[in-house]
Amino acid sequence: MSGEAKVKAHLEVGDIKVDFEGDVNQVFESIISFLSQIYPNIEIIRRIFFTPDLAKLSSSIAGLVEITPEGQIIAPNVNLTARSAICLVLLGAYIGAKFGRLQRDSLAASDLSKFTGKAKKTVINELPRLIEEGLIEKVSEGEYRITTLGIRRTEEIIESLKKGK
Repeated sequence: MSGEAKVKAHLEVGDIKVDFEGDVNQVFESIISFLSQIYPNIEIIRRIFFTPDLAKLSSSIAGLVEITPEGQIIAPNVNLTARSAICLVLLGAYIGAKFGRLQRDSLAASDLSKFTGKAKKTVINELPRLIEEGLIEKVSEGEYRITTLGIRRTEEIIESLKKGK
């Protein structure tokens, strides 16, 4: 998905005509925003249904996670609990995969240990708790990925980190 093509959309609502162009997420967000102005009920629906916003997520993790072709790395100046670090790294994997920078959105416990800077035993001990709470899921033997609930909770972690700076 690297070098993803631009999307163009043309909408007509009554006498109003509008064109959108950009990547699929930008166009989608623009269309929803436009329709929310015309049909306020769409905004109400948008408030009660959580859909991860890749643009917002990407912006929010800036300075906390760097996504490289080899994987994601928490910025060295961030001191987090194992729990928060695991969620943040898996969020980085999710975003990296969605943008086509990473091949998959899941990571092994050894990778989580390496990217979080936490001992592998610490990571392995934390994983069952995160699974039980529904924040991550085991997708294959030894591979884990963040869930939608995990994304939402990690947004809260990020917000508290940004406020603490």
